[in-house]
Amino acid sequence: MDYRLLFTQRALTDLAELISHIAEDDEDAASLFGSSLLDHVELLTRFPRMGGVIRKRARVRKLTHSPVAVYYQIREDKHVVEILHIRHASRKTPRF
Repeated sequence: MDYRLLFTQRALTDLAELISHIAEDDEDAASLFGSSLLDHVELLTRFPRMGGVIRKRARVRKLTHSPVAVYYQIREDKHVVEILHIRHASRKTPRF
């Protein structure tokens, strides 16, 4: 059984800001990158453990779609993958 994706408001805001930033230079590139990123995240519905565990936060995992890191957690009881945060991979790991 596949998992459902659930984006937190924070993750949706992160995504909007990221795409908006790319669109300042190239709207087509922003659209392509956004679609590619969401396609990659969609894989979590079938493979929720494909991202690595963050050492300091055992329940939070990180999926990289260069140059972006997607932070998420698996809610086994609800069969949900909750997307917590999306940010440039060069930035410091956020607090959860």
